[in-house]
Amino acid sequence: MQSMTGYGKGQCAIEGRTLVVELKSVNSRFLELSIKMPRCFNFAEDYIRKTLKERLARGHVDVYINYLDQSTQAVARVVDEKTVADYLRAAEKLAEMGVENDLTASKLLTMKDVLVENATEADEAVLRELLQTALPEAIEALKLMRGREGEELKRDICARLDFIEERVEEIAAFAPQVTTTYRARLEQRMRELLGESAVDESRLLQEVALYADKVNIDEEITRLRSHIKFFRRYMEGNNGGQSPNHWTQELLRETNTIGSKANSAYLTELVVSIKNEIEKIREQVQNLE
Repeated sequence: MQSMTGYGKGQCAIEGRTLVVELKSVNSRFLELSIKMPRCFNFAEDYIRKTLKERLARGHVDVYINYLDQSTQAVARVVDEKTVADYLRAAEKLAEMGVENDLTASKLLTMKDVLVENATEADEAVLRELLQTALPEAIEALKLMRGREGEELKRDICARLDFIEERVEEIAAFAPQVTTTYRARLEQRMRELLGESAVDESRLLQEVALYADKVNIDEEITRLRSHIKFFRRYMEGNNGGQSPNHWTQELLRETNTIGSKANSAYLTELVVSIKNEIEKIREQVQNLE
């Protein structure tokens, strides 16, 4: 079981060229990739995306590729003419608005993305080799951290399921007392109203039976026990075709039904405590891959 939160780093160096790949992932319903890299690696973007999609199923993943060339055959740097043209057009527009156009060649050379690395085919072969080592290493490190985070999430969710199960058993033990208490109160009221007259036992039993049927939560308790059992199976790797979101919704549904039937402050308190734990579980499962 894996979390979608994690960090991984891979590094490779060949003859003075060093490549560092960093991956940072957070929760997302689908796999979303955001890649930041030098332009000399544009040729490898398809490889980067394909490799990540093969190894990761979900999460928003930021990919940072940092490259340092200290070799004797450094990648040539050339002027990006399109970027220069964009800067010149922007300067002309400002000049039309009355702003002095003092843009010079030396200033242009210091501006972002004017000078770019121009990799030759030979350079690309080395860059690809660096990437094919550093990227898988970063992915493995990311998956290792996500695995550790996933185990922490699993322990937390299972502990909360234990808490919910304990509260469900408290509800099951207390529930019969609701009908007993109601009968005692009803009988007392009837005696107060009738005075010395005999209480109609059959009418009393009928009222109690109707009330007992109205507040009966045996089915909800049985279903809650079942949902907890199957939720635990999912956490152990046997999902049975259902997602953790499904079991969270089912737990909440049955708990809400018990809450609507509960005619007891104590039961209401137990229901509220269960719903609080379910909400915390709901937040946790959103981060599971």
